[in-house]
Amino acid sequence: MNFSVIEVLSKEDSLFELCKQIRLDVFVEEQGVDKDSELDDIDAYAQHFLITWKDNAREESVPVATMRIFPYDSPEQSGKLVLKLGRIAVIQSFRKHGLGRKMLEVAEQYAISQSFKHQKPGVFLYLHSQSDKLGFYARFGYSVVRSADQLDNLSDGKLTEEPDERGLKSLEFVEDGILHVRMAKYIPCVPIS
Repeated sequence: MNFSVIEVLSKEDSLFELCKQIRLDVFVEEQGVDKDSELDDIDAYAQHFLITWKDNAREESVPVATMRIFPYDSPEQSGKLVLKLGRIAVIQSFRKHGLGRKMLEVAEQYAISQSFKHQKPGVFLYLHSQSDKLGFYARFGYSVVRSADQLDNLSDGKLTEEPDERGLKSLEFVEDGILHVRMAKYIPCVPIS
């Protein structure tokens, strides 16, 4: 399959409409999230990515996945670079094609570029995972965290102490009617000299 990743520079970019439609299809239509919650003010300053697919028989590419990433300001993490991933969505007919993995790779590449841009030795990627997707993110090195103030407890990309199943249940919260957990990953970068 022939996939392309496109950086959508702003909400004003015409490609943002394609990102928005994927999100509406996945989150609003499939999962029952309120449209007003799905489309929010963060879209105006977030960096959006769109994945398209094109087979040899088609002239046009088809939008199949999207995500956004933005600086996450937390008083507990003052001075650290924290980026929040969100609105990660793949249309139903293209799930199980590695697009989730591809989006996480793109997010990490983007995070590293931001680390260099801001001259930071590393970057934290932070997200709210739907609870049933926790295993997916864990396979790529994300750990469950209590809150953004626990990011310093990540060591070599993993928490020094992972919560057990009971502890994990206590960390779940409802967002847009769906159970979620907070997850994070630290990506060390080579310092700029």
